[in-house]
Amino acid sequence: MNELNPKAVIFDLGSTLIEYEAVSWDELSRLCALEARQWLVDEGYVVPEEAEFHEKFELAKAPLRQKAYESQVEWCVPQAAEALFTELKLEYSEELGARFFEEFYRPVDRLLYVYDDTVATLERIRKAYPAVGLISNTVFPEEVHLKELKRFGLLHFFDFTIFSSTFGWRKPHPDIFAKAANLAGFAPAECVYVGDRYMEDIEGPHSVGMPGVLRMKAGREYPSEMPLATRRITTLSELDRFLDF
Repeated sequence: MNELNPKAVIFDLGSTLIEYEAVSWDELSRLCALEARQWLVDEGYVVPEEAEFHEKFELAKAPLRQKAYESQVEWCVPQAAEALFTELKLEYSEELGARFFEEFYRPVDRLLYVYDDTVATLERIRKAYPAVGLISNTVFPEEVHLKELKRFGLLHFFDFTIFSSTFGWRKPHPDIFAKAANLAGFAPAECVYVGDRYMEDIEGPHSVGMPGVLRMKAGREYPSEMPLATRRITTLSELDRFLDF
C-alpha cells in the first residue's frame, strides 16, 4: 500500500495512546458508580443500595447515550449525574456535581495506563511533522484528560486537542475532523488520523477526505465489510509502515 506523506498526524486517545479498558467498560462503570455512591454515603446522603444505585445511574445515562448515537451530539457524565440526583430527589448543584464526578472518576484514574510505545512514537512523529493533534470521543470533562496527558508526559507533543465533551459533536461527525484540519493548518487530505475504531476513526475522517490508519485492538469486533485496503497496525510503533518518519 502506498506510503502516506501527510503534513499533520492526528491521534485518537483511548485504546490508541492510553488504555482505559484495563477492565471492561461495563465493569468500570459499575466501579465508578459504587465509588461515587460511597462518597455520597460518607457525606450523609441517603441513597439506594449498591445494585439499585448502579441500575438507576445506568437508567439516567440511557437516554443521553441514545441521543448521542442518533444525533452524534455528545453527552457527559455530569449530565447523567444531574438526572440521577433528580431521580433520587436529592438537591443538585454544580459544585456537588463536580465533587460527585471527582469520586466517580477515581477508578478510571487508578486503572488507566499509557502504552509502552506511545512516548517513543510521539517523539518521532513530533520531530517529523509540522503539526500533531488529538481528537477524542469522551463523556468525561476535558480537564481530566488534560491532567492525564500531563501525568504521562504527553501533552507537550500536541499542537491542539479536541474532546467531544467540549466540542459538542462526537466522531464520526465530519465537523470534528474538519476542525482538526483547520487547527493543524492543512487541508484534510494533508492530514492522517490514527485511531482504534473503524466507524469513528476510519469512516469519520474519510468523510472529509482525510486518510486514516486503524490501530487494531485485540478483542474488539470490527465490521466484516471493512475494506481489505484499510491501513492497519496493531501497535503504534508499526506506524512507520505507512508514514515516513
